[in-house]
Amino acid sequence: MSSSSTGPLVPDAPENVGMSFDRLEDVFARLERRVNDEGFPGFAALVARHGKVVAQHAYGKKVRGGVEPVTLDTLFDLESMTKVVSTAISTLILVDRGKLGLDDPVVKYLTAFQGAGKERVTVRDMLRYSSGLPLDNHFFDEKPIEIWRKMAATPLEYPPGTKVGYSDLTYRLLGKVVEAASGMTLDAFARDAVWRPLGMVDTTYNPAAALHPRIAATGATQRRTAVVRGTVQDDQDFLLGGVCGCDGVFSTVKDVATFCQMVLGGGTYDGKRILGPELVAAMVANQTPFVDARKTDTSPLENLVSTPKGYGWELITPRFSNGGTRLSPGSYGKSGGAGTYMWIDPSRQLVAVLLTNHGLPVPFDERGWNRLLDDTSCVEFFDGVVGAVTDEA
Repeated sequence: MSSSSTGPLVPDAPENVGMSFDRLEDVFARLERRVNDEGFPGFAALVARHGKVVAQHAYGKKVRGGVEPVTLDTLFDLESMTKVVSTAISTLILVDRGKLGLDDPVVKYLTAFQGAGKERVTVRDMLRYSSGLPLDNHFFDEKPIEIWRKMAATPLEYPPGTKVGYSDLTYRLLGKVVEAASGMTLDAFARDAVWRPLGMVDTTYNPAAALHPRIAATGATQRRTAVVRGTVQDDQDFLLGGVCGCDGVFSTVKDVATFCQMVLGGGTYDGKRILGPELVAAMVANQTPFVDARKTDTSPLENLVSTPKGYGWELITPRFSNGGTRLSPGSYGKSGGAGTYMWIDPSRQLVAVLLTNHGLPVPFDERGWNRLLDDTSCVEFFDGVVGAVTDEA
């Protein structure tokens, strides 16, 4: 079997790339049951192997209780998948171009990033979720400029580069590093350096009003009582204008799969080089060797928060990964808090994407995260996709 295709993702029969049509149909039928049981309103999913799209399916409704069907071109709120498809990739492109250094101190680009020990926090630490900053802090009563100042002044909770602490705050500030180093807004840089060259024409922050009918609604929030549709569901990022390093990107299942195929292809897709292969390899490798997965992979939430990470990416672990238990060692992926997931198995040349409009758990705590994973059946989905592979001994 050949390695990853060098051309664009195109449809092919599952049997031509060592997968079972019937097993993939079963995977989608199980997701449909979750929708019918009202676990979430709708989904779009796509499976590709060796650069061929072997299965894609959409089902359910764009709005809970509504009538508009989800289709393959429906846009979903990616929430934390933004960290990879916008911020981490943009940061590494700037490293590739010599505009940033992985070991540069963050304060070199964000002068407000002040406080005890913060002069030691590097761009690398932010990329690998090891900055020392807390998971989050929320400021709703100030103007955006003051919120950003307070976020930059947040004290460290642990010495940088000593543990993994998944952090929306870290990636919000890393988005500002991208802007300072590039001289562009984060959305404009990601669009011009990543999405447009890849043909990801449906990927955007703050979708235009004309796209509204194509967008899957998420749900009400603690601060917005109406259904949220077409704006980022995270209240902090919404208050900051919707363009943030941690959340805010909307996309389709095909665009997300295209991004995944570019990474699987070493930074090149359909002849377009986005990032050099050495930096792509570093992006998906374990960048936190000081963390022991055996000690941190103790629950689904701890898996997200504390287990080893790449640059932006989550890495497969033996027990509580949202990518299931059947992906190969060395697989990597990313989840989004409203119920979106992408995982790549490089040894199988396999890409699988599941986008739902479940919406953020309210409150976003351990029980809420567990409920999201159960409702969206992500583990069953990825285990089922791997189970559809037929050309292994």
